[in-house]
Amino acid sequence: MWIKLDLSLKFQDKNKMYCIRPWLYVGNYRESLNYDLLQDHKIGAMLHLAEDVQQSNIVSRYIPVEDGQPLPFEQLKSGVEFVRQEKAKNKTVLIVCGAGISRSSLFAVATLKEEENLSLLDSFQQVQIKHPQANPHPNLWNSLCEYYNETISYKTILKLILQAK
Repeated sequence: MWIKLDLSLKFQDKNKMYCIRPWLYVGNYRESLNYDLLQDHKIGAMLHLAEDVQQSNIVSRYIPVEDGQPLPFEQLKSGVEFVRQEKAKNKTVLIVCGAGISRSSLFAVATLKEEENLSLLDSFQQVQIKHPQANPHPNLWNSLCEYYNETISYKTILKLILQAK
């Protein structure tokens, strides 16, 4: 069961991306259109999961990911590899989906897992500390668990999400 939380009043401030690490941000589609905001945060690369957006002097990769659908492993692998490669080039990376809540948070969790050798649960908690609205869809979460061969029920994630509210 996925509970869609009412985030209308708590939704991230206009033009506020979430800094997960100094080299990793999570944001929404609208923010990826704001070149000045991207420059203010020194964004050098963007991984787009909802719509393809191109900005001058910013490397972009578009991987169409449907929210609420199981995530093909190749898409997950490709996205995480892109983020890690750009980090290795000393670029600050923004992961973007429609609202900046589900898909982008999930890819940030996967990236931290691989980059920092964390468990999925520890990775999710690290993202949630900086981005309290992070709420990956259960089908996406289950795909992530299957990919990494870790069994963490969505109920566990939901409890953490509700505790953060």
